[in-house]
Amino acid sequence: MAAPLQSLGEMQVIGVQDGAGYMYQGIFGGPDGDRPLGPPPGGHGDSPIEEVDELGRTVIPISAFVVRTGGVTAIIDAGIGERSVEWQPPGLGAQKLEGGALPAALAAAGVTREEIDLVLLTHVHLDHNGWVWADDAPFFPNATVRCGAGDWALVDGQPGEGAAMMQALATAGRVELIDGDIDVAPGISTLHTPGHTPGHTMYVLSSGEQRAMILGDAISCPLQIAAPELEAAADVDKELGIATRERVLRELEGTDTLVGGPHFPGLEFGRVLMGESRRYFS
Repeated sequence: MAAPLQSLGEMQVIGVQDGAGYMYQGIFGGPDGDRPLGPPPGGHGDSPIEEVDELGRTVIPISAFVVRTGGVTAIIDAGIGERSVEWQPPGLGAQKLEGGALPAALAAAGVTREEIDLVLLTHVHLDHNGWVWADDAPFFPNATVRCGAGDWALVDGQPGEGAAMMQALATAGRVELIDGDIDVAPGISTLHTPGHTPGHTMYVLSSGEQRAMILGDAISCPLQIAAPELEAAADVDKELGIATRERVLRELEGTDTLVGGPHFPGLEFGRVLMGESRRYFS
């Protein structure tokens, strides 16, 4: 059964939540139209059903993962920061992303921002890089921030808070781009998974015989394990995103590799299993 991941072999893995997104149906779409979050019809009962608020919006966590490994402390993704972003698509009510809880969550877990050596971004969307810069300085003062090289075009010279923060970090000499699949820390390697963004990167954690993957938004929640054909509204290249999900899920199906991500309910990790007609997360 899926559960939060606290260790992987000799690694320590700490999930920390920064905030949440509040979304109506229509985040995912595909040939059959829009689909709400949650298990697909006829799916497995142990697939997590996300929380729903009083307005009927699905509540999606915005989280990050601290990994202590081989003398290095990394954080994978960096929440949305101390901000609230609201918008209202045509025909739907107000949707919102809000954060601000990451500093307290780190403190509660016994992690100081000064000890973070690496910030490893799955991609450069604001709900994943929101704490890389705060109060006109790097929030993690001793860290190098790394992201996929293909994502740099999304921030270089572009407007918006997320782009401005990455540009400021680059000016300060704190950004290193990831080109291809490489090792970035002891037991942490990268997997280029384009589609959601051009440089989207999953992170593979390995210790002894144990293995886990941080999926980012290439597979943003358990629904896309069961139905990888569903496109996320924020996918830059929707067809490539589908192909990437299928490729990764074929590799993971039936293995002991644990998977999770910053938007998975309860910060849970589980396995990709095959049912009678679809994969599922358990």
